[in-house]
Amino acid sequence: MSVWAHTAGRAGLASVLSGTIMLSAAGCSPELRPLAAVYVDQQGNAHALLRSCADDGQVRGPELHGSVIRATEDAVPDEAQDAVSDPPTADEQWIGWNAGGLHKAADFPLFAPPQQWAAETRGPQALQPGYSYELAFGDPDDSYAYSASVTFDAPRLEKVPAGEVLTFRGTMTRKAFEDLAQRSC
Repeated sequence: MSVWAHTAGRAGLASVLSGTIMLSAAGCSPELRPLAAVYVDQQGNAHALLRSCADDGQVRGPELHGSVIRATEDAVPDEAQDAVSDPPTADEQWIGWNAGGLHKAADFPLFAPPQQWAAETRGPQALQPGYSYELAFGDPDDSYAYSASVTFDAPRLEKVPAGEVLTFRGTMTRKAFEDLAQRSC
């Protein structure tokens, strides 16, 4: 075998493997889009804000899951954002709500999803100290091309300035969120 053929063969193999790895990585999970946000209204109540890329404005399986925070080795008590949330063990239950199926995207009190969603609730329906929450939903189409989520805890949500919302990209004005959500579609 010539040196050129051997080198070309290696380059071809590397190209194929790189492409396979890239496609596998891209196909494993849906694209995370900035379509979910949380904020605190003027009365001090936490709210959820969900936006959809679907023409009919629907989202799939919206949910709010709260899990006990377990501090990382490097975390200090006042740095909740450095803490991690583990999936609940058999002895622990998640708290929050889950609304399977397709639902219209909405703005609503965080622990009171629209009644027509018939959400399953678990545990206290209020922010709890020592819990990390994830508000999330999926692409309503069968393609599962995107998902949306925002993770937070009570102290982090309390720090969101008035008139702003918290997204997975950080805090921003509500108008900036609406513009970003629209552009992400």
